[in-house]
Amino acid sequence: MQPTASSSSYTSQDPPPRSELWWDRLPSLKIVRPPKGPFSPSVDERCITFCSQSVTGRIHGADPWCRTLCVRRVFLHEVTRVLSHHRQQTVHTRPGKPPRVDVAEVIDTAPVHHPLPPEGQRYSGWLHALLDIPASSASASSSTSATDLPVHTEASVSEPRYWKAGWYLWWSRSRWAAQERMDLMRRTLAGQTEWQDMKDRRNAEWEHGVAYDEGRLVEDAQRLGDLGNMPPFPDVSRESILLPMPSLPSLASQLRAVLAPTGTVLACVRESVASGAQAELAQRLYDKARTDEPIKLLRVCCALIWENMGFGDDDDDGPDSPDTRKKP
Repeated sequence: MQPTASSSSYTSQDPPPRSELWWDRLPSLKIVRPPKGPFSPSVDERCITFCSQSVTGRIHGADPWCRTLCVRRVFLHEVTRVLSHHRQQTVHTRPGKPPRVDVAEVIDTAPVHHPLPPEGQRYSGWLHALLDIPASSASASSSTSATDLPVHTEASVSEPRYWKAGWYLWWSRSRWAAQERMDLMRRTLAGQTEWQDMKDRRNAEWEHGVAYDEGRLVEDAQRLGDLGNMPPFPDVSRESILLPMPSLPSLASQLRAVLAPTGTVLACVRESVASGAQAELAQRLYDKARTDEPIKLLRVCCALIWENMGFGDDDDDGPDSPDTRKKP
């Protein structure tokens, strides 16, 4: 249906067009406040991957040499759930004045337990012990080294570790783990937990010989070559590390600790200037500089230096030397 001349050029759902005002063309400053929480545009993870391949490795179909480093920041809204949100009013009575009412928003939250991946369940707290920081204050993460990663113990299985708000460092030497990490950047913590549960379930079914859809697995085997008797999702977590970064004091508190003695020194200088001690010291230095004592002291110092360097005259120790003549 073509719009007529009398019909409107916009639908009822769209807002009416706003006429341009003359001050809209003037240059101005705009204050933009980005949203917080799950709609925040802040970056929460950055990754760097470096891979290399050799000629012989390419001929024999070997995996490339890869190293991946990721820095992940977990925000508070990712590990908490809002239970209630209400406003609380507090009335402050003041004598002779009308009461003042303060309104504060109260948000009740509860923690959400998202378990860490397998490479984060083996962390023993050595980094916090090295930095003399209690391990309980930070969230748990992965093992100590990528070359000798311990297996899961009964204690670690019975007491799983969960994500907490803070910074995490993830490192891996597996290209498969790096590719999976890039895919997990599309998922939330809940989605990553579902992905890990699905992998564990598929591997358990394969281990117990439960039949599953092998169509895609056979297709991938024909395309990639002989996969052998491998599970659907091989465990690559033993070649990865997930460490919680300890919470360090803020830069402002560190600067205050470093510059704390400066205030004491400046207070002493201000007190000495106010009492006249600095002026007295300057007058004494000026009076001393006008005498011949500084020149005598300089000559004695130069003579001692010259003598200690071995350039003194040996004849000065004779019977006609000034020191000999002064002796009785």
